[in-house]
Order: sequence, then C-alpha cells, then structure tokens
Amino acid sequence: MTNSSLRSNPVFWGLLATQFLGAFNDNYFKQMVLLKCSEMSRSTGVDLQPMAMAAFALPFVLLSGLGGFLSDRYSKRTVVVLCKVLEIIVMAAALQVLLLKNVGPVSQLKLLILVLAFMGAQSAFFGPSKYGILPELFSSRQLLPVNGAIQMTTFLAIIFGMAGAGIALDLLNDSLWFCSMVAVGIAVIGTGTSFLVRPTPVARPGLPLEVGNLFIPADVRQLFGNHSRLTKAILVMMMFWFIGGVTQPAVNNLGEHVFHMSKTRTSLMAASIGVGIAIGCVVSGFINVGSGDGHRWTTRGSYMLVGSLLFIAILATGRLGNPVQTAGTTSTPPVNSEAAIDGFGEASVTAEDVPDAGIWQSFLQTNLIEWILRGSMLLLGISAGVFVVPIQVYIQEAPPAELKGRMIGAMNLITWIGILLSAVFLYLVNLTTGLLTGGTGLEHQSIVFLILAVIMLPIAVLYRLPPPPDTDGSAVNFPIETPTA
Repeated sequence: MTNSSLRSNPVFWGLLATQFLGAFNDNYFKQMVLLKCSEMSRSTGVDLQPMAMAAFALPFVLLSGLGGFLSDRYSKRTVVVLCKVLEIIVMAAALQVLLLKNVGPVSQLKLLILVLAFMGAQSAFFGPSKYGILPELFSSRQLLPVNGAIQMTTFLAIIFGMAGAGIALDLLNDSLWFCSMVAVGIAVIGTGTSFLVRPTPVARPGLPLEVGNLFIPADVRQLFGNHSRLTKAILVMMMFWFIGGVTQPAVNNLGEHVFHMSKTRTSLMAASIGVGIAIGCVVSGFINVGSGDGHRWTTRGSYMLVGSLLFIAILATGRLGNPVQTAGTTSTPPVNSEAAIDGFGEASVTAEDVPDAGIWQSFLQTNLIEWILRGSMLLLGISAGVFVVPIQVYIQEAPPAELKGRMIGAMNLITWIGILLSAVFLYLVNLTTGLLTGGTGLEHQSIVFLILAVIMLPIAVLYRLPPPPDTDGSAVNFPIETPTA
C-alpha cells in the first residue's frame, strides 16, 4: 500500500476519526475544568489547576503499564473499542455531576476533577493500543505520514476542544449540561468509528499479568539498559510533556490573571498552540517522509521552542503592551491606558477595565499585542510539532514487535510522570512567587515561561536524535533476548 492509498483506506480514516473525537472530548472537558479552577482562584486565592492536572496525570502513571500489557495480551483493536465504550461512561458521569442539585460550586468543581481523573484512566488504557496498532496496520514507510496525520488531528481536536470550552463557559454558563450531552454524543460516534479499525492479531497470547507489567516490565527495562539512544529519546519526550503540562495552565493564568481576558479569548490564545502543533506535525510528516531528515528537524524544533518560550515570557511582562487596552466592541470604552505595572513587571488591570467582547469580536477585534500573543503561541506549537513527531516515530519503530505495546505503555508512564511533575512544579513556582511578591503568584506568569525556556535550552544544545540506521524504510528493531512467558 502506497502513501497515496491512505486517502482511500477506511482503516486510516476510522482511526483518525476515533482519535479526533476522543481527543476533542478530553480537551474540551479538561479545559473547562481548568478555566473554572482559574476563575475560582480569584475569590479563593488558591489555584486548583495543578490539582486538576495532577488528577488527570496520575492515572497515566499508575495505569499506563497495565495499558501496555493489555495491548500486547489482547488484540489492540479490541482494547481501542472497549476504551471508547468507557469514554461514553466517563462523559455521562460528567453530565451527571453538572445536573446535580444543591451542590456548591467548589464541591461541583472537585467532583469534576474526580471525573477528570477517570478520563485520565480511560486515556491511559487507550494510548498504548492507539499508537502500538500503527505498525500493525501500516507499513514502515507510511508510519511518518500516518503519525503526522494522527498528531495533526489530535491537535486539531485540542484546538476545537479548548476553544469550545471557553466559548461554552462564556455563552452558556448555566447550560453546561447541554454541552456535556454533546460530549456524550461525540463519544458514541467515536465508538462507532472505532469499528472501522481492522482487527489485529494478539502480539503475546497468554502473557501473564505480573507486578512488573503495572509499571515498567523487566524486558522493557532491559531494552532501556541495552540501548541508551532509546532511553534518551524517552527522557526527552518526558521533558517535552513536562513543558507541555506547565504551558496550558500557565496560558490560562496569563489570560485570566495577567491580562484579565474573557474565557473565550483565553481559550483562543491557548488553542493557537494547537493550531501550531497541527502545522508542525504536517510539516514534519510531509517534508521528512523518505528523506531520513527527521533528526535534524528535532534539533531545529528544540531551538525554536526555546526562542518561542523566551518571547512569550517577554510578552507576559506586559511591558510591550496589554491586549485588553483596545480589544472589544467599538461601543465599549478602552482600558485605562495608565494601568499599573507591578511586581516583576506584569501588567495589572482590573476586571472593570476589560471590554465585554462578543465571540466574533474575540476572534477579530483585538489589538496588535493580542495578535502577537496568538502568533507567538502559534510558533510555539509549530516548534513543538516539528520537534516531537520524529522522536515519536523513532520510539515506535525501535522495539521488537512483541514489545511495542509495553514499550509504548512505558513511554506513556514516563511522559505522564513528567506531566505529573509539571503540576507540582507549577504549584511550587506560583507559591514561591506569591510569597516573594505578597500576592497569589498567578499574576507573574512571565517567570514560568522563562523557567521553561531555561529547561529546554540544554535539550536544544545537547540532544541529537539519531539518524535512521536503515535506508530502505524497514523497521529498526533492536536485538534483545525475549523472555519466556
């Protein structure tokens, strides 16, 4: 099957649709919870976003290894379908929480965070089979464009999910149950599209469940120990998702607490990252296919990430301008142009200064600084896309066939440890900044982006993804002694 035949392959489209719909629901609900956490911190002084991120990440840490075991012990297609059924149940639980009567907003938010944890559990089981099934469905030469398409649709779902959450919170407010009903419907449709995926054979029939399977199995640890290049790639992926785990709530705080934007405009700013990642994934997939140049794009992307984070840190100080000063409808008076700059140089405005823009005004009627903010988020996403896709392909192709599912499960475990640590990191940075400035720390997000740039810099300087050792597009399987079942 050639690359051009992918367009007429129902398995390819079924997998893309299943991934897109699931990722949309994940990101819609997660962004809704994060925005409500950021909003509530204005009155409580405590930002629950790190708790929400930790609740979403912890199931990946605890269950990714088990998800990898299931993907090797059973048909990956079977696991994919069952996970989609579980998604319906989780979305229905979110609907039930939103329909509860006589529940205070704080209690309801904590219940939504609990549902978010179950969503993380469902995704932890889904991930190893979703990625592990790709080499079973497509040839080695097709993996790069297929991965680019998967990543592109994933982040298109992030775009629509995050933007949709902000719009829903601004427009529907007390009618969030309706939005949750839509999410249940999307989960049902996604379950239907999962049946288009072709059945696949079981990689390891009769594989016993052992304690090691719940974390990193012994044979996968042996693979790590014998092949430092694969280990380095996994660790770089962990740091990449650590940075990604910090970025989303930091952008929410940037819009909510630094620039006092509406939820729609904040989500549009965050969604710009998703647009950029989609573009970066397409660039990585189509420019590098068959060229063996993916390792060079990883290096270029890493330097672009450092530059983007530094530029966002500068914008977050507010010294170049404040996006709320001229944004909004023409009938709304502008923000006081003499808004104070305090603390570490962050822009300080009040909620009364913020124009009450409509949805289309939020899209279009913004000033130059807000367009620059969105553009910098777009560049950050493009950098992330061209950086991560070649690493993803390398990790998929490297292990032997019988270890791919558990290898990807281990990768999910390690990367989600990074995301879990990002929640701790964000909490500690905001706490420390608050203690130093006498505030909550949420008004000084430039510090967060500056630290992320400093963390990414050694990766850009020191890490080099190995070039593919084969020239004919065949899979790269590291030799390893396969343990007996």
